[in-house]
Amino acid sequence: MRMNRLAVTAVAVVAGLSLSACGGDDGTDAAAPSSPSATSAGTPTQSPSAEEDDSAGTTPEEGATDQGSTGQEPGGTGKIERCHTGDLTIRASDATIGDDPTKAVAVELRNTSGRSCSIKGFAGVNLLSSEGAIPATRRDQKDDGTTLKPGEPTFFGIFYKGNDSGGSGVKIKGLVVTPPDETKSVTLKWPGEPSLPITDGPETTVEIGPMGSIGQGG
Repeated sequence: MRMNRLAVTAVAVVAGLSLSACGGDDGTDAAAPSSPSATSAGTPTQSPSAEEDDSAGTTPEEGATDQGSTGQEPGGTGKIERCHTGDLTIRASDATIGDDPTKAVAVELRNTSGRSCSIKGFAGVNLLSSEGAIPATRRDQKDDGTTLKPGEPTFFGIFYKGNDSGGSGVKIKGLVVTPPDETKSVTLKWPGEPSLPITDGPETTVEIGPMGSIGQGG
């Protein structure tokens, strides 16, 4: 009888050990972490292409800021566009100094645009008179050109002989000015003497200088 009980006890111990080993395997499988694919699917990540798209959307157009601040022509060449008639406010004033026999009128061209512009050479000038238009002749002077910032002026001179003949002479009714390289003109009131002498010969009665050839008021 004693031997049978020992045998039964031994069998029970072996069976318990076997069940304990199987339970350990099941516990290990239940605690195992999820697969890498499951973790990746559960945690979305931002794609590099989305970051690149955001960056591209906030980048300013190349050259846009430079063109707005420097007045460069489109394409970023650095060349300043010339002054057009619409960019300029043009005025004329008497600039004769004392009793100088050669009279002078100063013509002001002021850049009233929002950009810098370049101006060079001679304006087109005609005096409107009782005898028709009197074209001005260019003086033998050179002009290297200048750049006018917004609000800046330049001046050129109109030079003529006063009417000292005692007669009525040629009455001046107005002044037509065309900026260099432009076709649009501006008609101004003539600020000089009311008449020019009448001449029978080819003598030049009206001359003009290039841009910058005279200062404000003479």
